[in-house]
Amino acid sequence: MRPPTRARVVVGRRSAGTACAEPSRPAVRWPWLAAIAVAACLVVTVLGVFGSGTPGGAVPERTASVSVQQGDTLSALAARFAPDSDQAAVVERIKQLNHLDDAVLVPGLPLTVPFAGQGAELGS
Repeated sequence: MRPPTRARVVVGRRSAGTACAEPSRPAVRWPWLAAIAVAACLVVTVLGVFGSGTPGGAVPERTASVSVQQGDTLSALAARFAPDSDQAAVVERIKQLNHLDDAVLVPGLPLTVPFAGQGAELGS
């Protein structure tokens, strides 16, 4: 005979006399999770589109003829003569204007560069 305090187990089931309930799991709300994921994607997309914009303005239409100084690079010339423009676009425009394939500059070489600003700023 068994002691009365022991629960009787029959093939993996507890007897009806035990008060041990299985833990309940909260219901997963898939529609809500999908809606939150879609909203997060939209927020990231909107911030990416409106937050990044263009790094600078358009390439200036005006050009100036300048002489390359020792240590000048196309990026340095773009930053000096069109500081508020997209530097990569200005470098590409300098290459187009001067028919340059590579970025090797020789001091004294005359270059045509896009120029934003007043004529008095052309000090080089």
